[in-house]
Amino acid sequence: MDGTKVYQYQLTIKWGTKIIKGLKTVGLKLKANFEEILLKEQEGVPVDDFIDYDTDMSIAGDTWEKDVSEESSHEDFETLREALADGATVAFVYGRMTEGEKIVSGNAQLIDWSEDAGSEKKPGSWSGSIKAVKGSVSFTTYSST
Repeated sequence: MDGTKVYQYQLTIKWGTKIIKGLKTVGLKLKANFEEILLKEQEGVPVDDFIDYDTDMSIAGDTWEKDVSEESSHEDFETLREALADGATVAFVYGRMTEGEKIVSGNAQLIDWSEDAGSEKKPGSWSGSIKAVKGSVSFTTYSST
């Protein structure tokens, strides 16, 4: 079987310009939206016309706090929790953060948040959902410049 495997750890998300500390999983969902149209030339047969699409992502991880050396490069679960309360729209990049690899980028809001406390010496966990702003999503290649 030819081809290149894209491993789970290679797919990540940047929230703004920073990587999320403790991130374990990211899921991307694209959903097409259609409108049924009925035109005379189609002789009464309804046809679905593509309108646009919704872009949603699920994110989950462990409750790791960023340390002082990561202030400029990482966000942590506490920052994300606050982002939901603020209702802020933030730029995102999803994919492989390697020069020339395909990515999905745009603007989005955190729309759902959940945390579970850990026990004893295990970290807690968190999860959330991100909804992209319609019309802001693009499919391009990653460039570090």
